[in-house]
Amino acid sequence: MGSRLFRTALVFVCLSVSAHAGFIEICKVSDPSGSLVDPFYFFTIAGEPQLGSILVPADACTNPILLPNGEYSISEVLDSTSVLESVLTFPEDALISVDLQTDTAVVLTDGGEDLSQEVTVSFVDTPAPAAVPEPGTAWLLGLGLTVWALRGNLTKRPYCTALRNATNSVVRRTSD
Repeated sequence: MGSRLFRTALVFVCLSVSAHAGFIEICKVSDPSGSLVDPFYFFTIAGEPQLGSILVPADACTNPILLPNGEYSISEVLDSTSVLESVLTFPEDALISVDLQTDTAVVLTDGGEDLSQEVTVSFVDTPAPAAVPEPGTAWLLGLGLTVWALRGNLTKRPYCTALRNATNSVVRRTSD
């Protein structure tokens, strides 16, 4: 009878430990403030398909998300208008790793169901640099724009021909 009671107590302890959960909040921060082009950004949490894509407004945060304690890989869905600059968490020790190439951060939740112990993860983005032409091609663009702008002024005008003939005759007179 004592071993049965021990097993039952062990099952309850294991269930209570695995059922322990914590809150996480995802934030999108622009650097400098207000500089991001898109008003909304999407995030996913690996291993949590029921959450789907999580919509986060620029310079704002989600509502607290309840998750079981553990490590979570949070990814920002790629956006061509911004570049991930850094990832910050509060508390700081909740951030396990960051991969700026894949826009992913691994975060640890271990705070309990008290909102004062939630983990806040902030993805800080800066606007993407504008497309820069290949070196040596800018002069082609400039030449094309110049020709296009002057195309109406490149027609022959009678006074230009008369002026050119007068100039040629002056040159001839001085060379005689």
